[in-house]
Amino acid sequence: QSSVRGFSAGRSVIIGYGQVGQAISAELDEAGLPYTVIDQEDADGVDVVGDATDPETLAAAGVEEAETVVLALSDDTTTEFATLVIRDLAPDAQILARMEEQANISKTYRAGGDYVLSLARVTGRMSASQLLGSRDPVSLEQQVGVIRQQVPTLGGSTIGGANIRSRTNCTVVAIEREGDIVTDIEPDTEIRPGDEFVVVGTDEAINAFEQEFQSGTG
Repeated sequence: QSSVRGFSAGRSVIIGYGQVGQAISAELDEAGLPYTVIDQEDADGVDVVGDATDPETLAAAGVEEAETVVLALSDDTTTEFATLVIRDLAPDAQILARMEEQANISKTYRAGGDYVLSLARVTGRMSASQLLGSRDPVSLEQQVGVIRQQVPTLGGSTIGGANIRSRTNCTVVAIEREGDIVTDIEPDTEIRPGDEFVVVGTDEAINAFEQEFQSGTG
């Protein structure tokens, strides 16, 4: 059972209002961007009180119409399950998730997450900056995009050698390879034929990536 107080539906939904969720909401407040907060505990700043995995709670927060859903929960199992439910309710929404354990990142990608970070790497305001782009390379005033794309001509190269960041301003955050998700991306990470990149960047950067590497060029 969920409870809802009056609010204006935002284009972003934040699920979890602990330290990370509050940091993200503060960044959005500063940028003047609308959002809705879900948490299982009632508190100032929480718009919808309920279970993050309950479709009724998610629908009450406007997840089905949201452009971006940020999962800032402290339990990885709940995050994985919530990702599955959200992806079913909102096939076109971008799902950004924070995980406690690095080992669980690949599971959340498989569940439908678009951009997944471990708390071991990014916490608090750093999570807000990386997830929603309030720091370089992505600004909150710009739209953030996440795409998946193969670049066959880069097979045999490395992430550093391909110079993707300098050529497009995009960041490769994961590689899907033969059913597995590689998330420990380093400059010397090898690019193999058939790899599918998970790439994040502004709309302008995403367009640059697609143009740079379209139709096997690059």
